Amino acid sequence: MIRTNLLFLKMVMIVCLVTSISCSFLGDDEQELPPIYFVETPVNISAQIPISTPTPIPTPTFIPEPQVITVDDLIYEVKNVMSSIYSYQYNLESDVFMDAGGIIVPISMTGNGITEDKTANNYFSTGLFGIVTTEYYLQDSNYVFKQNQVSGEWEEFSGTPIGILPVDFWNNTGLKLLDLDFDYAEDFDFRYDDIITLGTDDSEASTLLEILGSANTENIVLRNLNLQVDIKKSNLYVDELRAEFVISNGGEFISEVLGVPALSEVGAAEALIEIQFSDIGQSRVKDLIQYEK
Repeated sequence: MIRTNLLFLKMVMIVCLVTSISCSFLGDDEQELPPIYFVETPVNISAQIPISTPTPIPTPTFIPEPQVITVDDLIYEVKNVMSSIYSYQYNLESDVFMDAGGIIVPISMTGNGITEDKTANNYFSTGLFGIVTTEYYLQDSNYVFKQNQVSGEWEEFSGTPIGILPVDFWNNTGLKLLDLDFDYAEDFDFRYDDIITLGTDDSEASTLLEILGSANTENIVLRNLNLQVDIKKSNLYVDELRAEFVISNGGEFISEVLGVPALSEVGAAEALIEIQFSDIGQSRVKDLIQYEK
């Protein structure tokens, strides 16, 4: 019993000793630790993570196809425009190749004229066998005057002028040409071309020969005709006429135009004609020589 009590007493004393030592070690040296704070720093996301802007998808632009009008409607409008023009200038070139018994005889023709209202100033040159002849004409309404090559005087002319366009060309012969059976040229593209090209092989185009001074075109027979008309898309003015054809009775035509009866027996003739129009609708000052009617 006594032994047990002594053992218990020893254990109590040991516990007290350990407790005393611990308190003396921690009591004076204990310090408060500073408080810990968490600071929230904003993060610049746009600077760190690139944000791609979506690329807009372009909306396709609708480009309407140009409306192709019929040839008949186009010709109708062109005739209205050309029949109302006030003035124009033209340049004419023609080459005729006659078959004289297997020998090809070339004839060159060139002309130029300025037409203003009902007056015109023209000249026309022909070249045959190396001889070039030039004729000068003045037109005033229905009157035609030709300059005498010897005296230089202006004389009233009663025949059919050679190679000049009459003042009423776009109210007469020109409109007859446009009445032929035309179609759009095969290589013409309405979307891109500034010039509208029409073509025909209408054998009734003997009216063309009136341009070269033939009054009797009904008896002239044309073969292998290829006539083209260039029309400006912007204003519907006729820009150029081009024609290739064969005149079956070429000798008869040439003898009438040149006034050389000896050529009437010549056979067929191949002809090329080109007429360019410019200064359409522009008033031109012409130095018309004074004459007495």
